[in-house]
Amino acid sequence: VLKRYVNFMSNPDEERAARQFGKGDKYFGICTMMATLPGLPMFSHGQFLGRCEKYGMEYKKSYLDEDEDLELLERHKREIFPLLKKRALFSGVENFYFYDVVLDGKVNENVFAWSNRNENEKALIFYNNKYDRASGWISVPFKDAREDLNMPPSLLVTLNLSDGIFFYTIFYEMRSGLYYIKANTELKEKGFFVMLQGFETQVFVDIW
Repeated sequence: VLKRYVNFMSNPDEERAARQFGKGDKYFGICTMMATLPGLPMFSHGQFLGRCEKYGMEYKKSYLDEDEDLELLERHKREIFPLLKKRALFSGVENFYFYDVVLDGKVNENVFAWSNRNENEKALIFYNNKYDRASGWISVPFKDAREDLNMPPSLLVTLNLSDGIFFYTIFYEMRSGLYYIKANTELKEKGFFVMLQGFETQVFVDIW
């Protein structure tokens, strides 16, 4: 079903994306979700430039003389365009999983976490949809019809990683440019620990 969705941040019946979500981290967190979830990402006319005029489908032209937000465009080029070039990695559902972010036995409902795979490419993405800081572990995905309900898969399975005490995995986070190294035994037994500032997004796209 997810492959049939059209994902968008605004349509002609709503306020423009820049008005609804601003032009900062919250906007880019939601835009990252749109670009990396299965389905079709749909950007509205002028969204990359921060257009704010609300217009209907019958409009033949814009009526407001709005300046182009070139700084917003440049941030799209840095953070969103590289993801759109990897749509083959994100568009499928066979290896797509959602996760709960859990700390001290409590699920943080404000944090979204998901992963996907396509052949040898893997991705793990987090977005904190609240101003408060957030942290926690992801270990096993939501149970679904593909898996044995009594034995949900670990991260080693969902990310197709090797099992054993001698194996480690390197995660490259594209927004910060930092590399993280994790022991596969920890990924299997405890999961992946994440710390996020308010409205922060972390995108791990080079996992090996």
